[in-house]
Amino acid sequence: MLPRLVFALVLFAAAPVFAQGKDLAIDAFFGAFSGAGVSESNEAPGGKATIRDTVLEIRGAGAGGFTITWTTTSPGSVSGKAKTKTTTMTFNPTPKPNVFEAAQQGNPVAGNDFMWARLSRQTLTVYAVTTQPDGRYEIQKWDRTLQGTGMQMVYTRLSDGEQSRIVRARLVKDKK
Repeated sequence: MLPRLVFALVLFAAAPVFAQGKDLAIDAFFGAFSGAGVSESNEAPGGKATIRDTVLEIRGAGAGGFTITWTTTSPGSVSGKAKTKTTTMTFNPTPKPNVFEAAQQGNPVAGNDFMWARLSRQTLTVYAVTTQPDGRYEIQKWDRTLQGTGMQMVYTRLSDGEQSRIVRARLVKDKK
């Protein structure tokens, strides 16, 4: 496990940064990416850091929209078995430039995600808002920034205004 952690940290630290400029088009994000990152959580006993493997694909959908699929694999906390979760979401353009809405919206009060995305410079950000079982709110945010031969991904989760998880990952674009 330690070599993977060192590898992920080296990739994250060595990531070249794009010069800040005008917004990229959504199709600049199209492709398949994979890599690893470090997750830090206040939810785990002792705020434990773990490795997360991530596979991501973004492709065009409809007129100016996109579909994003991401799979995250993390070590099992109690069972020791790896936990894998895959999410697919399609986003359609809105009248606002570089703002996209999820094609299927959930009801946050019912515990489902209300999602949208925005494109700013080299970063595609996806937001999700929902409520927890006790009625407190939760906001999840995925920043995916194109850099060099891939992207840097930063995921944050706020639970009732307090950061409960952050994941930093470096993904490399697959050559297809």
